[in-house]
Amino acid sequence: MIRRWWRHVAAPTLVRRIMLAQMLLLTLLWCGFLTFVLMESLRSPGLLAGQKTYATILAVADELDGRPEARYKVLRQIDLALREDYGAGDDSELSTSLIVRSHGEVIYASDGAPLNVRNTRYDDTQRIHADGTIWRSRTLKSPDSDAEATLAIPADEWNFFIHINSRGYYILPLIVSLPFLVIPAWLSVRVALRPWSKVAREVASRGPRDLTPLQLVPKHEELRNMVDCINDLLARVRDSAERERAFIADAAHELRTPLAAMRINVEALQAHAATEQQRELLGGILSSGNRATRLVRQLLLLMRSETRAEAALRPVALTALVQERLAALSPLAAERGIELELDARDEVWVEGVREGLVSLIDNLVENAVKYSPAQARVEVDVRSTPEGARLSVSDAGPGIAPAMRERVFDRFFRDPDQMQSGSGLGLAIVQTVVLQHGGSVALDTSAEGGLTVTVTLPATAAASG
Repeated sequence: MIRRWWRHVAAPTLVRRIMLAQMLLLTLLWCGFLTFVLMESLRSPGLLAGQKTYATILAVADELDGRPEARYKVLRQIDLALREDYGAGDDSELSTSLIVRSHGEVIYASDGAPLNVRNTRYDDTQRIHADGTIWRSRTLKSPDSDAEATLAIPADEWNFFIHINSRGYYILPLIVSLPFLVIPAWLSVRVALRPWSKVAREVASRGPRDLTPLQLVPKHEELRNMVDCINDLLARVRDSAERERAFIADAAHELRTPLAAMRINVEALQAHAATEQQRELLGGILSSGNRATRLVRQLLLLMRSETRAEAALRPVALTALVQERLAALSPLAAERGIELELDARDEVWVEGVREGLVSLIDNLVENAVKYSPAQARVEVDVRSTPEGARLSVSDAGPGIAPAMRERVFDRFFRDPDQMQSGSGLGLAIVQTVVLQHGGSVALDTSAEGGLTVTVTLPATAAASG
């Protein structure tokens, strides 16, 4: 369960790719902004560069020189305000420190302030080592007295965090908004890709032999170009398939005459063969000719089945048609001692093309007879089910391995373990006819261990008159 969920989450999707691109762009913008803040903090710390803060502190020191308690109280409020806006409260290592001197004595100092920090020049930001810490400080002197105001902030990495904290009204909204951007970004991408999803659904609804152009032509330029390319590809594949079918049909039709002539000549030679060895050799040639003739016939049936897609469907009595084809194929079964058994309780009608259904029945029964051992039984079942008309043909042959049951419907594919000769077209013809009739075909293991082929076709009412 967890592994399947993880495969679903980890599978690459276009929506996730676009969302990641958006998040990456926001992250890059954020990193660029932080880099700008860092460079600004290293170049000129905003608090130390200001003049009004120093002027206010020095004015308080001068005006309240004779009132030390009131002076301390006002300077304390200024200090707390500075630490609130430019630091981390009471933590002196992450906050601004204020030191005010008058007459050479410290009249006010922030909690934990580095009293050893003394600037060598007024109105100049300097880096000073004191108590094992690097500080960045600036000292201004009052123009009306000897009062001095010093502001010191930790240098290096601490200065960066102090500067970030002081610019929180810029950065905090960005950080807070990032998680809330994911859902709107996902919704916007999904809405933007809705035309793409419509095209994908139309392509997914196509059958394997539906090569007609896509009906949905979107207005969006990028998607319209893709649909045009797909339609061009479908047209090329359709033309190629038509040329292939025409070539196979023509070749198979042309081969019928020489194969028939060869059969007549070989049978004539076999009748006048002088020795048993000659008769055996001619019998082998005749058997090969028969296989070639059957292959040509199946090729013609396959081509006709594929070109019969537009033929009008009419009600066909499936039960009667199966009985008719079993009677026609009974000599083939009698040659090998195969018993054909039909189980059909009611007359079942389907909407279809009679010639295509004849090809379907003949291929199923011929394959069952061919692959069953001598003196075996082939069971044919015709009945009406809620899903439609069902035709099942079961044999006692070697069957088909489950791993091969999808591939055996491909043209000319044969089970590598199969010892019987064949062309690999029988089930391909069956599938073609079934798809043209809107049905389905399934393979399973029969009760005798052989193969059961089940065809389900849409049923219809009996023809009137």
